[in-house]
Formats: sequence, structure tokens, C-alpha cells
Amino acid sequence: MEKSENRKKNLHKNQRNDENPRSGIQEDTTIRIEDAYKIYKRGKIEVVALRGMNCEFKRGELTVIMGPSGCGKTTLLNMIGGLDRLSSGTIYVNQKDITELSDNALEEYRRDNIGFVFQFSSLIPELSAEENVLLPIKLASKLNEKKRNFVNTLFKLVGLQERKTHRPDELSGGERQRVGVAAALSNNPEIILCDEPTGELDSTTKVKIMDLLHKIVEMYPNKTLVVVTHDPELKKIADKLYYIRDGQISHQMSDKELYDEMAKVETGEHDYQKSFRRRGKKQALLELKEIEHYIKDKIDKLENSQ
Repeated sequence: MEKSENRKKNLHKNQRNDENPRSGIQEDTTIRIEDAYKIYKRGKIEVVALRGMNCEFKRGELTVIMGPSGCGKTTLLNMIGGLDRLSSGTIYVNQKDITELSDNALEEYRRDNIGFVFQFSSLIPELSAEENVLLPIKLASKLNEKKRNFVNTLFKLVGLQERKTHRPDELSGGERQRVGVAAALSNNPEIILCDEPTGELDSTTKVKIMDLLHKIVEMYPNKTLVVVTHDPELKKIADKLYYIRDGQISHQMSDKELYDEMAKVETGEHDYQKSFRRRGKKQALLELKEIEHYIKDKIDKLENSQ
């Protein structure tokens, strides 16, 4: 991954401030979330998953969202993807408030604008890899020769040209996940939402998926990628990083801050004492807690598998 060099180029891009005077939303902002609340009711108990959340996601960027289990990461992804509705607040996608859409319009929004990549394979076992990737196009009644050629391009992108006719049970976990990425891209959606895309993969396969997600942003700069994860390794491919705690953005790291941190890692000069001075003790402690949670989660999985 040549992320460091690309990050330098993106710094200049992200410093632009071309705003639409009518909406106050930057022209390169695909998604803007304002004062978002989501409350789940379980009998007489109310669980607040999102607490007045405010954040935005831009075209040509890969944003990583981290935080402990139950903090609201997946809830946020579901709201952006139109799988659920906010209790209050607004979600602007291309300056249109999707919270005002009818159920039918929200279904069309999901079909035409969103690609989902999940932690566990969502492929249909009876279909081949190619048939799984073609399925979203068929459901949208858009299948034609141009789309078939695009699907061939996607299989080249994910490196599985020779595995198109294989069914999911004939593929490895990493191959199934790459087919899932191709299926998410098949309708050419503007927004790709990934929920723990490397959660069940070994370290070698994880790197392949990370490379693939990074490559998508490089090849399709009009797309917006949002990745929810516990894995701190995914910071390496992020253009922006949000940490969520208790349904709110606890802190974030910009493209420049991520680049500075990566540069220190690459030169061997990075340590958390410098991190304390540069970003403050509280923020560095939050990062350490996220890493601690990730390690504990991995240990629990290993113990439960024995």
C-alpha cells in the first residue's frame, strides 16, 4: 500500500472549502449526520444507541470508525444504509435528508446508492460467485452486456477471475469476503458500508482485504467508504478516523494526524509519550483502551474455540 504518498496528496484536496451556501454542506461531502439520536425500547427500558451524533463522510475517502462493543458503530452504519430509522436528527446524503423518505423510497435508496460488506459471508450458497455478484444487478433490473463487462472488471479487481464458477463452499474465507466486496460494488453504488470486514480473517487474508478496500478508493474516487472495526490495523488505510463511545464521537483523527502518526511509526520515532504531548493524554488513553479491547476480544475467541 502506498498510503503515505497518497495521504500527502489528499491533504491538499481536503483543505478545500467549497461550500454550498444554501445548505452549508461542503460540495465533496457525501454524507452529513446532524444531532442524530437512536433509542431502542425493550419493554420499559430505553437503550440510547446514538446520542446527538454529528459527523460527515466525503467522496474519495475511506473513513474508519472504531470503538468498544455496544458504542453505536453498527447502529450508525445501519442508519446511513437505510436499514433503520433515527429517533430524531437528520442524515443528509448528497444534500437530501433520507430520514424524510418513505419506506419505498428508502428501499430504492438502499438498492441504488449503498453497497454492504459484512463480517460474515452473505453469499447465497446455491449460487456461484459470479451469480452472487450478478444478483443485485438482476434485482435492480439493470442487467445488460455493459453490466456483465463491469462484473468481469470487478472479478479482476478482487483477483478471482478463475473462481467465478465456484460456489461459496468451494471458496476460502478470504475469497468469500472478496466476492462479497465485488457484490457490494456490482450496482456501482456511491457509498460502501463495511461492518467488521476483516473480523474473521487471518492476518495474511486481512492484508489482502485492506489492500482491496484501499484500491477501491484509488480507482473510484467518487465513492465513499465507511468501515466499522475493532481492529487498529485498519487505521493504516484510513483517510479519517472516528472513535465512538457511548453513542457519541469521542474524538477523531484527520488525514494529516493519521499521516503524522504513520510517519512516526515508519521512522521508528513513534511512542505514546509523544502521542500524549501531541494530542493530549485523554485521547491517547482512549486509543490504548481500544487496542486493549481488541486484544481481549481476540483472547476470548481463542479460549472459547478450545
